[in-house]
Amino acid sequence: MGKGKRLKGQRKRVGGGLFAELSARLTANFQRELRQSELWEQMVAQFGDKRAEEILRECKAEVRPGLPDGSRDRPTHLS
Repeated sequence: MGKGKRLKGQRKRVGGGLFAELSARLTANFQRELRQSELWEQMVAQFGDKRAEEILRECKAEVRPGLPDGSRDRPTHLS
C-alpha cells in the first residue's frame, strides 16, 4: 500500500463525525445564503423553480482533513 492510500485511509477514520457535522452546517448555511441572494432569482428565472431547487440540493460543502492551512507558506521570521 502506498503512502497516499494509507494517509487517505487514516483521514477517513480520524474525526469523521466532526467533519461530517461541519460539512452539513456549512452546506445548510451556503444554501440558505444562496436562496437570499440575487443569484437565486437568476437561477429560478433561467431554470425554473423545480430545477433551481435540484441544483441547490446538489451544492454541498466538503471538509477534507489534512489539507494544508497555508501556514507553511508564511515565513517563520521576518528580518
